Amino acid sequence: MLKLNKKLHIYLLGGLISLLLAVVLLIPSQALALSPAVNQVKTPNNSAVYYLNHATHQRKAYINAAVFLDYGNNWSQVKVISPEELAQWPEARLIKTANSDQLYYINEGKKVLMRDLQDILNYHLEDVLPITVSEFELMQYQTETSYAETGLSKSNGLIVSQDLNLDQANPGYSLVPNTRDNQVMTLYLSARTETVTLNSLSFQISGLYNNDLIDEVYLVNKGNNKRIKSSSSFRDRIVTVRFNSNDFIITSGNTMAVRVMLSLNNASNVNNQTLQFKLIESGSVIANLNAEGSFPFLGRQFTLLDGNELLAKLVVNEESLGSNHSQQTLGRFVITETSGKEDVYIKELVFRNNGSANKFDLNNFKLKKDNQVIANASAIDSNLISFNIAYLRLAANSNVSLTVYGNLMTDYDSGRSVNLSLTDMTAVGKTYGQSLSSTINNISESFNLN
Repeated sequence: MLKLNKKLHIYLLGGLISLLLAVVLLIPSQALALSPAVNQVKTPNNSAVYYLNHATHQRKAYINAAVFLDYGNNWSQVKVISPEELAQWPEARLIKTANSDQLYYINEGKKVLMRDLQDILNYHLEDVLPITVSEFELMQYQTETSYAETGLSKSNGLIVSQDLNLDQANPGYSLVPNTRDNQVMTLYLSARTETVTLNSLSFQISGLYNNDLIDEVYLVNKGNNKRIKSSSSFRDRIVTVRFNSNDFIITSGNTMAVRVMLSLNNASNVNNQTLQFKLIESGSVIANLNAEGSFPFLGRQFTLLDGNELLAKLVVNEESLGSNHSQQTLGRFVITETSGKEDVYIKELVFRNNGSANKFDLNNFKLKKDNQVIANASAIDSNLISFNIAYLRLAANSNVSLTVYGNLMTDYDSGRSVNLSLTDMTAVGKTYGQSLSSTINNISESFNLN
């Protein structure tokens, strides 16, 4: 098996070399200032002598005089050219011998063997054409065992950028306390040749604002509009969003656009205070690969408005099922708008079963208003039942009663329990379009599946 892998390695590298040389032959010849007969050059005030390879349009410094002479050269062949002219010839980085397809990366008198084709791709050397050298010259380079020892560093692999049109245009945008789901920044995260696993992002929040305002920061995948599982903490005006293991993965060659979202606590006397999110440096992004980009990235600067008295206020109260519960009736909740200021659109409700019943016991959930189904959820996911509601309008100073139903699975466990609570509600005010916070009052009431 070892011999087979070695042969495969040689065939792959040989194929890559042939492909690169074929590309060179297909590229139209450039009008070069130097004649093809000129291939030994130096610059004024520098003793280094270079070999010019016209086939690949690269230069390679002779490592010592012995190598220069071993090729049968003489010093009278060396032509003096300007540094600007020499700079037009890229430095050779890959060499090989005529009798082997093994490729070596060279830098400052050192060489390291490229282990396989994947490493060539990982280090972005697939477009670098190799130069054939003598066995004698190859021996003159100091052999290193790691890529890092020759100065070869892998591309960081995670590219960070942002949407300037979304994040920095229209600086007059405002934030209102006691609202949630406020988009404060848009980032693009791109994985190059390796899959990226994000561990955390740390944002500096600048401006004149009350620290108690910050409730939660999280990210939403713009592609599917789903929240990425995370937790956030705030200290010394740095908010860190931490992601659960393997919950934030970007596969190689793909880009994920994410919205940075902010929820605010209630506060008063905030008029004309300001707030701005900043991703300061690459160290603010913790992942399995280092991040690179045009740091710092600045979000839009927001002005805070004391609009709390203008917005709707929502209170949710869970009602007891008492003895009226059934195998299918799981919970009943009343949502009330108490301010009388504006109508509200209820967009999503997320319930948690605090009992022991799971996805093998219940499925095909329905959310009903006045015995009419307004949303469905097929299954429990990590004890959560999420209802996306197409349309539910709650008039100002009114209430609505909602009931959650579920079907028993064929092989359900009759000993399992149900204790439903509302954990999250997405609601948007009709007049001002703000995503509203709410007061949720759950009760602890459970029953067993019979």
